[in-house]
Formats: sequence, C-alpha cells, structure tokens
Amino acid sequence: MAKRNQKMCQGQLDVSQFELGHTLGSGQVFRWGRDVDGWWKGIAYGVAIHLRQVDDHVHYLASSDCVDTYAGQMVMPDFLRWYLRLDEYPNIRVTRDDTYLRKARDLMKGLRFVRQDPFECIISYVLSVQAHMTLTKRRINLIAQTVGQPVAFAGNRYWVFPTPEALATLDGAFFRKQRFGWRSERVADSAGFVAEKLSEKDQPTLQDWRDINDALLERPGSGVGLKVAKCIDLFSLERLHAVPVDTWVRKFAEDWYGVTGADAKICKWGEERWGKWGGYCNEYLFSYYRELHGGTLYDKVLSFEASDEPSAELPFEAIK
Repeated sequence: MAKRNQKMCQGQLDVSQFELGHTLGSGQVFRWGRDVDGWWKGIAYGVAIHLRQVDDHVHYLASSDCVDTYAGQMVMPDFLRWYLRLDEYPNIRVTRDDTYLRKARDLMKGLRFVRQDPFECIISYVLSVQAHMTLTKRRINLIAQTVGQPVAFAGNRYWVFPTPEALATLDGAFFRKQRFGWRSERVADSAGFVAEKLSEKDQPTLQDWRDINDALLERPGSGVGLKVAKCIDLFSLERLHAVPVDTWVRKFAEDWYGVTGADAKICKWGEERWGKWGGYCNEYLFSYYRELHGGTLYDKVLSFEASDEPSAELPFEAIK
C-alpha cells in the first residue's frame, strides 16, 4: 500500500438525514468524545479527526488527508462518507401496532453505525464486558497510550490503537496492575490469536475479519461471547441484522414486548422480528429505553446531545 500522506486537512461535507451526535454519542464507539468547544474529537484508523455538524453540513479537521482501511486507501472526504455511512439511510418501516419502535425510530433518526476498525472493535468490546462506558473508554485509551503510537494534532496528543502484535506483548500482570478486572486478561491472548491469523494475510479483507470474529466466538476464553460477537458484527463487520443483547435490551424486551429468557433467545427474537435492519431497530429501542430510564446524563443520548456538557472521557491529552 502507498505511504499515507500526513498532510493536515479540513473541509465540509453535505449530509442528509444524518445526526452526528446520535451517531457518535450512542455508545457504539469508544474513541470519540464531545469537547467543551462543541466539536466531536476522536481517532480512527490512525488519524486524529475533529467533527462538528451545523444543519446539513459536517465540518472536519484531520491530521492526515488520506486513510488506510481494510477497504483500501481513501482520501479524507471519501473516508468520512464511508466511515459514517453518510450515503446510507436505513429505510425502516414499522408495523402500525409497534408504537415503541415508531417513537424510538423517530427520535433517533439520523443515527448511523460507524464502520469501526475491526481489531479495535474486537478489543474494545472484550474490555466493555461488565464495565460502564466511561471506564471502558479510559481503559482503551490507557492501552493505546501504553503500546500505541502518538499523533500530535491541534495542540493535543492522541494515540493510534496498537497492532495485534504490540497488544499481545501486554501480559496479565499489566492488566492486574491497572485493575482492569480478571476478564481483561483475555485481551492479550485474543490479540495474539488475531496476530497469528493476520500473519497469513497480505491485506485482510472484510471477510477475513468476519472469519476471525467467528473463530474468536468459538475459542474458549477469548472474551468474545455472544453479546460481544454481535457488537463486533454490527459495529465493524457490516452485519447490520445483528442484535446484541445487554441489560438494557433485556429490560425493554421484557417491559415493552413481553420477551424473556436467555440472551440467545432474545437475540434470535430480535433478528427474526426485524430482519436485515435488526441492528438499527435494536439500537433505536436501546437508546430510547436508556433515555427514559438511564441513571446519568451519559446514558441518555438525546439529553446529552441537547446539553452543553463535554464527554466524561476524551481520547487525548493536551500537549504541554
């Protein structure tokens, strides 16, 4: 692959039926946050990016004008359209009797599923098990600071998410010292497994990443159970029918639809009920239920977006 041009760039994208706050504040991504100046700031595929939406325009600043992805190298405007799915609108029809989904869909119109880097998504969701959003962000940022590469941009320092080989060098002692919890010790093993699989590939494709995720689901002790695998499917592997099940999903499934039982049963119910748009329908209801019942402002996508509060955890530090 050609060497990436590291020239800083800025520009504006015209958008339609898109909401940046819904998309980056919904809980699907861990390396983005809204700063006190109102800009969403993050790092994706090794590039630091600032985004702000004004009406039907998304303004951007980025540390590079070109990005390397599993789908090939892209110039920044094309990357953002691909990454944020700006040209894809989920046309979801709701049955007349499903008042909860209709309300949720209307409130969350403009949400898109970000095309996350598959390896970063795998590790992020392994770390997210039994940890709240802010804590998970903090842990991911610490890992990146420890074995990732720094990127200086706009007076701040970001860190590229580490390669599988680099992450595999962190042993259980590191995670215990940082008090990540015993489950996080699976991270290094899974990173080593991914590194081994990628050693056979010159440039992994989307299908290669799907095969890796499927293998991790079958691998004992990988940290990739049903919920984590479905999150990875949905948020990075183009499987938009996937329905991850967590505490919030179990609650709305029971309270609003009378569905109870094991996570696998609820997952199957959702995927059969909503079909190819299962992930979107589930996310709409998940966000709406949290808006009604969430305990903090950061649980509530709509309330947080309407506020002037910055995110609790940001993926950078000021350069002194």
